[in-house]
Parts: sequence; structure tokens; C-alpha cells
Amino acid sequence: MTLEGAQAKVIVDGKKSNPFVIGRGVRQGDGLSATLFDLILHKALKNLEQSNMILNRLTQIRGYADDILVTARSLPALETLCVQISREAGRVGLVINPEKTKYMRFSATPS
Repeated sequence: MTLEGAQAKVIVDGKKSNPFVIGRGVRQGDGLSATLFDLILHKALKNLEQSNMILNRLTQIRGYADDILVTARSLPALETLCVQISREAGRVGLVINPEKTKYMRFSATPS
């Protein structure tokens, strides 16, 4: 219903295409878009069950909107969890963008 009557054009080599009807999906910025994404992200991460406190676990996952925070006590644990997240995301059609991925290493003791 949100796409009823919607049309779009694309620019290829600096030239606009003829308009075409959009009949599937949701518009970018539509409130339904964020809701659907959250449902799919939840499905991708539910098998990993990493929500307890990091004090009780080797790893932890926290998600908000389209951001995920992954915490681990060791680099090997972090690498393993990131591979698992990527695999589960791929199963539901999501792709992790390495260019938008940020890493931070910290320790309670000086290096």
C-alpha cells in the first residue's frame, strides 16, 4: 500500500531513464522499512544468544536499529563470533559492509 502509484527513474551515464513503476518492497525511510529490518536482524542473531553480561560469557552481542556491538574477552573469540554473525546474516539475505565496520580494542590493564 505504501508503494501505490510510486514511480522512479535511475541515472545511467548521466542520463535519466524512463519512469518505471515500483511494485515491491518499501520506500527508503518508510517506518515499515526499519521494522522489517529489525525483524530480520533479530532472526539472524537469535541463534547466537549472546545477550548475557560479558562478565558471565566469553562474548556478547548488542543490537540497536541497524547497529551491532560485539564484545569479546579475546581476539579469537571475537573473530569466531564475527564469522558466525556473518554466516547467520547471510542466511536471511543481509550482508555486513566491511567499510562501515569499526573496531576498538581496550583493556583494563596497560599494554
